[in-house]
Amino acid sequence: MAASPDNSIAHIASDEDQLFEFVVKKGHGVKGLVDAGISRIPNRYIHPPEKLADFKRISSTITLPIIDLSGLSDASIKNSIAQEIWEATKKFGFFQVINYGVPQDLVKRLMDSTYEFFGLPPEKKACYLKGVSPCKNVFLSTSFTPETEKLLEWKDYFGVFFIGEDEARAFWPPEFR
Repeated sequence: MAASPDNSIAHIASDEDQLFEFVVKKGHGVKGLVDAGISRIPNRYIHPPEKLADFKRISSTITLPIIDLSGLSDASIKNSIAQEIWEATKKFGFFQVINYGVPQDLVKRLMDSTYEFFGLPPEKKACYLKGVSPCKNVFLSTSFTPETEKLLEWKDYFGVFFIGEDEARAFWPPEFR
């Protein structure tokens, strides 16, 4: 988006309605703000300090669980892996998995296709916008529910819920097929 004196990115970023239209409705997203040369974060994205994580209280001695999934096919250890996942979820809320069986070349292709998709012009991505997409299981959005959130998250994301091969072929962007 080229900035003009009466429609500069600074003006759009400072006007709540225009910001919402540009970022959410037209599908430019946060990436569009950055690509257009925004020089300061719009107020709608600034969360009050009391709502942010207090990094001074986070211990540097905590080691997050790493769960090895290579034994999932072995019935004798499957339950112990499930228990590890349960404990990690209960204690930390998240964990790292290793040996999950997805080939690295597939992970790389997924990352490449993600960059390709988000690099498309907004008008090409707009058909996947949440609420417009022809499939409720495939959508592009910024924040989780931007229509109801007072403060937005500084992110863009593409949500895909895999239901089956037919739906994937019919509705996923070509970059992700």
